[in-house]
Amino acid sequence: MVSIDLRHSSTLHSLVCQSILVLMCLICYGYGGLSGAKFVFDDTVAIVKNRNVYALPTNWTAIFSHDFWGAPLLSADSHKSFRPLTTLMFHYEYALLGLNAAHMKFLNLLLHCVNTLLMWRLIRSLYVEEIDIERWATISAALFAAHPVHTEAVSGVVGRAELMFGLIHLLCLMLTVASVDKPGCKSVILILLLTAIGMLFKESAVTIPLSCATLDYFQNGTYMLPRKLQQRVITTRLRYGCYIFGSVFLVVVRLWWQNFEAPEFKTVDNPIAHNEHLLTRGLSQQYLLVMNFWLMLCPQWLCFDWALGCVNLVTSIWDMRLQAVIAFYSFILVALMNFRRLAGLMLGLALMVIPFLPASGIIRVGFVIAERTLYVPSIGFCLLSVYGFLYCYNFNADKAYWRNMLQTLIMLLFAVMMIRTRQRAAEWLNEETLFSSALQVCPNNAKVHYNIARLATDTGNSTRAFQHYHKAIELYPEYESALMNLGNLYREHGQLLTAEKYIRAALIAYPAFPVAWMNLGIVQSAQKKFDEALHSYKEALKYRADYAVCYYNMGNLYLEQQRYAEALHHWQHAVTVNPRQPKAWANILTMLDNRGMYEDALRLSEQGLFQLPHEPSIMFIRANVLGKLKHYVEAESLYKQVIEMDPHNMLYHTNLGVLYHRWDKVQEAINSYRTAISLHASRATTARDNLGKLLKRMEREAAKEHE
Repeated sequence: MVSIDLRHSSTLHSLVCQSILVLMCLICYGYGGLSGAKFVFDDTVAIVKNRNVYALPTNWTAIFSHDFWGAPLLSADSHKSFRPLTTLMFHYEYALLGLNAAHMKFLNLLLHCVNTLLMWRLIRSLYVEEIDIERWATISAALFAAHPVHTEAVSGVVGRAELMFGLIHLLCLMLTVASVDKPGCKSVILILLLTAIGMLFKESAVTIPLSCATLDYFQNGTYMLPRKLQQRVITTRLRYGCYIFGSVFLVVVRLWWQNFEAPEFKTVDNPIAHNEHLLTRGLSQQYLLVMNFWLMLCPQWLCFDWALGCVNLVTSIWDMRLQAVIAFYSFILVALMNFRRLAGLMLGLALMVIPFLPASGIIRVGFVIAERTLYVPSIGFCLLSVYGFLYCYNFNADKAYWRNMLQTLIMLLFAVMMIRTRQRAAEWLNEETLFSSALQVCPNNAKVHYNIARLATDTGNSTRAFQHYHKAIELYPEYESALMNLGNLYREHGQLLTAEKYIRAALIAYPAFPVAWMNLGIVQSAQKKFDEALHSYKEALKYRADYAVCYYNMGNLYLEQQRYAEALHHWQHAVTVNPRQPKAWANILTMLDNRGMYEDALRLSEQGLFQLPHEPSIMFIRANVLGKLKHYVEAESLYKQVIEMDPHNMLYHTNLGVLYHRWDKVQEAINSYRTAISLHASRATTARDNLGKLLKRMEREAAKEHE
């Protein structure tokens, strides 16, 4: 009976602990991922604008031959971040539930809950002397659940890659613990298989075998042996050799898949990696390691992008910031000197360092600091920091005052952590709050000002956009994207000469910039410099051959020159390269309609609606063509659908009135014309003229009836 009661008590304790951990996750991230959530920052490129996510039916070839951002893996523009299973998850979410940020962030939250519970179970299964494992597991998992540095991974949809990497990483560690004393290679094979799957979610999963080998080293007691005997055990233990061989094989296969090509990042992405001085690069990279550790230790300053102006280069060995680097490595040295006595500390340190290796500067990456890359390393950080706390707690076992104070401090820490995480999750709800929060952390970050300006442009706040684009260029004069976008903004305000100046400055900063060449062509076309515009468009296509938008703009250029066949050809090429180009489809259909090629217009409009099922511009032109062919019922249905999408569009109501006019539904025509006039009286000239003609006709008919 006693054993049964103990078992029930243990089960109840486990359920309570797990419930508290899940509740902490929900409190921290609940409203950050459940209501009012929008796609922010990198989500836009990786999900919203990624054809591999929204293309139906599933394009398996594209998903496994393109990078995470939608570019062909073998193209010069690719970042070589190959994560097809993450993209596939997004794709099936879109297919089942639509493109909605709320449900995607909710799934991220569920994965974070699962990872928290897996971490709790993993620590409970460890064997570490001189520490209460239950306390270590519960406090560490609670810290992992509430840590603010995880917000980017959980509240940013693209953080799904980190969450899945964390899930597989924890499963492999649990499998390692379960197979420590078991002979055979089944667990090793399974871990390598899971590693291969994990690498299809996030490349950093290649570090999993090394983490498993380290955990096995501590769990099987090898670390307690004399050094020479340790070396003999390590070199003869078969699973370690399998881990090394398997990891090397997976790395080679991964590099072969990208044709052994290295990604090319711009200076704006990672100024430290592009610095020409070896000493500056080395010292700055060491300082970045300390900065990453500091973000986990004190997550007060969190920013969506740390690229430009957040972390100044360390150019001299006399830089005072290097004291932090010395302190960090001194801590590691002390831990190494006491690794037998502080095995839990060393295990936590190893599980923090190993998963971070791909982002540590060993290879060139496209960021300075990326908070979401700390998601998996923070598992080790939580183990390390809580181990230190419990070590101090046990050291003061006979001092009730100190133990009570430590208990109070840990409770206060969790309260602060949860409040900070909840605040940060709210900032990740939309780009306005996210970008604004970054100004408080990195006011001199040119990328922050650039993103605020870009968002202000999208929302129509030109004054703010001008201000922040100029500030971004002031902070980083060679910022090609900011220069180009500022030029585009001046073009939209009719200042074409100023626009051309800034776009040319962007091309001086980065000559192989296809988007800038295309925008220069648009400005030149607006100035009637048709030959120069054509040259600029061709330059854009030289650097990006499958540039659909550029083909669309070339079609517009030929249209202005009344070269209709060439215009039509380039628009058709645009929709061939990218079928989801609504403006190109609309121009093709409008030209066919104007030239009386109604059957061709209907056929192509069907193709357009297959690619863009609810695109109002295509539906509207198709309705116009159907009306001319006297297919009144189908035309009326399409007009009503587009009016439902945009009830305040004057042109839609006008053309519906024309349809009823032809159909001889007089009263319906009058109502549609009057609605169009009420929406925009000054522009509704066609509606006003047709209404006048219709009323006069009715008057004449009424007069004849009286006669």
